[in-house]
Amino acid sequence: MYQNDLVKRRDTEIMKFGIVLPVEGNVAKEGKPDPRLAIATAQRAEELGYDSVWAGERLLLSQRLEPLLVLASISGRTERVRLGTSVLIAPLRHPVLLANQISALDLTSNGRLILGLGVGAERIKLEYESVGVPFRERGGRLDESITVLKRVWTEEEVTFEGKYYKLNNVRMRLRPKQRGGPPIWLGGMTQRLLGRAGRFADGWMPIEVPPAEYSDSFKQLSTFALSSGRDPSKIEHALYITLNMRKDPAESKREAQEFLETYYGAKFASIEKFGIFGTLKDSLEGIEEYSSVGIETIVVRFASFGDPIQEVESFAKDVLSSF
Repeated sequence: MYQNDLVKRRDTEIMKFGIVLPVEGNVAKEGKPDPRLAIATAQRAEELGYDSVWAGERLLLSQRLEPLLVLASISGRTERVRLGTSVLIAPLRHPVLLANQISALDLTSNGRLILGLGVGAERIKLEYESVGVPFRERGGRLDESITVLKRVWTEEEVTFEGKYYKLNNVRMRLRPKQRGGPPIWLGGMTQRLLGRAGRFADGWMPIEVPPAEYSDSFKQLSTFALSSGRDPSKIEHALYITLNMRKDPAESKREAQEFLETYYGAKFASIEKFGIFGTLKDSLEGIEEYSSVGIETIVVRFASFGDPIQEVESFAKDVLSSF
């Protein structure tokens, strides 16, 4: 029922697009991110009609701009575009500290924040160890963090007895602009992660998912949501994709592969799972296929070493106008 309702709703709405900002040093000129370029890219995205701009987190494995700080800078230089974390590694912070930081950023941006949360992959285990958090506890800590965030933003006084966090009569006086806190978006495709999204998420944004698999996984997520007394049709459907669009499809795939291997510091036998690489026609057809399964928001990471502002402009001219 909910899947049919979603597709029907999608037919009457314009798909929203977001972009991943150039905050990663591995793929930046001279190996260092340029804060001014990240801000300028966000401003241009707002001018061109993009719905959102996003920044992810990396603590030690590369030079990446801290997402909350860069989004705070952008909030003062934009007015409409939504600001998202893709993703913030919640277990690296105590949830009370995180709640206060997020409240401040949501107020600063006049209620435009989307809080994308996650735990990261095995490759960031070192980052957990560096702040004294056991990597094996990441999932449980995220669950408790989300519970604490929602409670301190909505209750006058919170006492919480968890496995990892304990609160005694905590009063969070600084509240977010958005009532109840900014929407929390989660990702993931395993049963455990789908269950977490069903229980907690206001938006679901996985990565590297074919359209048919996306549809099937959301049906599972819907079951988890219903068992928690939640309406899955209220969960925003999003997707994080990597894209390279060129006239020559072979060149598109070559540049995208080099970009992704530089970005992650790893070799990939194939990059097909990451997103869409090829011509404009390939991009339009690929996005239309995702649209057909009810996706409402697509967040694009441009797998290119070129000027990110030019990438944003080209995509807006060639793709945004078609959706």
